[in-house]
Amino acid sequence: MTDKTENRDIMDVNAPEAFPEENMPNRPETRPRVDMDSVKQATAEVSPPELSPQEGGYFLNKFLEQSNKAEEAPAEVPDDKPAGDPVSDDELEARVVEALQEIYDPEIPVNIYELGLIYGLDIDENKIVTVTMTLTTPHCPVAESMPGEVELKVNSVPGVGGAEVKLVWEPAWDMSKMSDEARLELGLL
Repeated sequence: MTDKTENRDIMDVNAPEAFPEENMPNRPETRPRVDMDSVKQATAEVSPPELSPQEGGYFLNKFLEQSNKAEEAPAEVPDDKPAGDPVSDDELEARVVEALQEIYDPEIPVNIYELGLIYGLDIDENKIVTVTMTLTTPHCPVAESMPGEVELKVNSVPGVGGAEVKLVWEPAWDMSKMSDEARLELGLL
């Protein structure tokens, strides 16, 4: 349809549902159909093809067999401590400090232990470690994630029965709490 006043094509939404003959299909529409009886008969007569190892799941089966063997094998015990041997609090504290030295402040290229962000470590009789820590500022970008990261890291230390992180703001952190190693790393010595 053409608009007579502006000489442009427009669509008339109130037009009847008739389409021009040239837009109609030339032949009747047929949909493909599957005869299930012929499919069953054809598959019964054909022997299964030879499958390559990839197609037949060979590699997956071998992987699963190895996984099952690994689950059945007894867990290896480190040579330094036999299983069930209790760890002393001093040794456990040293392990926790070592783990904390692997966590770095994202803004300062020094680990959080050397920065002086760890105010204290307490280990109870059940080997649950309570870490009292602070951040460089309450508006630190990692204020939400750093305590969780510390808790996960401490929980991963062998011999730790659990971890709890207490985030405190008093006393406030300042540069005097940094170790000499941190000062040297930052060029402050």
